[in-house]
Amino acid sequence: MKYAVIAAVAGAALATAANANLFVNAGFEDPITADGPPFVGSWEAFSGGGSAAAFNGTASPLSGAQHAEIQILGDDNNFAGMFQDVVVTAGTEYTFSGFHATPSNPFDVGVEYRIEWRDSVNDVEVGRTANTTIAPSGSTYEMFSASGIAPAGADLARVVYAIQTFSGDGPSNSGVIYLDDVSFIPAPGSLAILAGAGLGLTRRRR
Repeated sequence: MKYAVIAAVAGAALATAANANLFVNAGFEDPITADGPPFVGSWEAFSGGGSAAAFNGTASPLSGAQHAEIQILGDDNNFAGMFQDVVVTAGTEYTFSGFHATPSNPFDVGVEYRIEWRDSVNDVEVGRTANTTIAPSGSTYEMFSASGIAPAGADLARVVYAIQTFSGDGPSNSGVIYLDDVSFIPAPGSLAILAGAGLGLTRRRR
């Protein structure tokens, strides 16, 4: 019986970890701000000015009443996006995922999303994932994801989604992105090992 309880607890912990979204305001129902730090617990917008901007939109939410909207309208060499800082544990793998869509046709901007690993004590970046540049293909929401392992010295992840026109993606230098239902989830890691060990003990006990 004791081993069955261990297995049940480990399995429950594994399921909880696998579904633990570390983002705050994952559906963008609360305001996206542009008011400076702190960046833990909220989305911070950034842009190069002009028509480039990131804000809450209501045109086509995947769920709820709002989504995030990022735009550049006819500006060369410009950028816009948003990020959120999340507390992490070095050595743990995390996955940033969600859903994006675009009403723009043509879609003449570049997309990039990544995880920047930071040391909050010294306020420095200690590493980052490569930019993922897969853009949505149309107005129907599509899933995206990027993963990485927090390196030694990292206690924060700065999770970034942005668009830019530095690479001359098209003649209009225009594009709009809708973003909704995002998540930042730690891999089960050692909890998976614990659950497996518990199940093994249960089998041997029986």
